[in-house]
Amino acid sequence: MEGISHAEQRGAAEITTMSGGGDPAKVLIEVIKDKLADAIVVGRRGRGQLQGLLLGSVSQKLSCLAPCIVIVVP
Repeated sequence: MEGISHAEQRGAAEITTMSGGGDPAKVLIEVIKDKLADAIVVGRRGRGQLQGLLLGSVSQKLSCLAPCIVIVVP
């Protein structure tokens, strides 16, 4: 994976990738708790305020509910 080697070259202490199923926000929060993560970086899809409000946004849920720092990137 190109992104991982890029992060490793820049001194990332630990990089973890995994996959799962279910509600993404709930799954990520469980992983955060299990791994005792200090921070998580997530992308923002940019559906717009109305559609994000109606459908929910993983990044928005994480920023409100995650027990760690959440960095949302465009």
